[in-house]
Amino acid sequence: MSHRASRNAGAALAATAVWLLNACATNTAVAVVNDKYQQSNQQTDKSCDIPFFRKSQPTAEYETLAKIESHVQKNFFFGGTAKLEDEAYAELRKKACAVGANAVLIDDYVESKALEFSHVHVWASAIRLK
Repeated sequence: MSHRASRNAGAALAATAVWLLNACATNTAVAVVNDKYQQSNQQTDKSCDIPFFRKSQPTAEYETLAKIESHVQKNFFFGGTAKLEDEAYAELRKKACAVGANAVLIDDYVESKALEFSHVHVWASAIRLK
């Protein structure tokens, strides 16, 4: 194999690695509402157990601390299917716990599939129930 062919093969391998890493991507965002954001001492893993309100509103009064969102993209062949209650909720839980929220109100979400890719995009409010 020539030096040029070896270099091209290396570049192709690097491009493939980047593509595979992006095949199972998760992105999140937090937007602070009225300067109510506080760094919380709550756990940001699964031990921070907070309720999610998707089909109903909370019955108690609440204040919105932050607007949060999560985008999960998965490749069927390299990571399965993106699901709202799994990966997206886990990301939203981390963000909500980080701002001191004790619940998450799902504002809207979209689940879609195209070829071997599945996507979940969720917009939510990190809230504190009173």
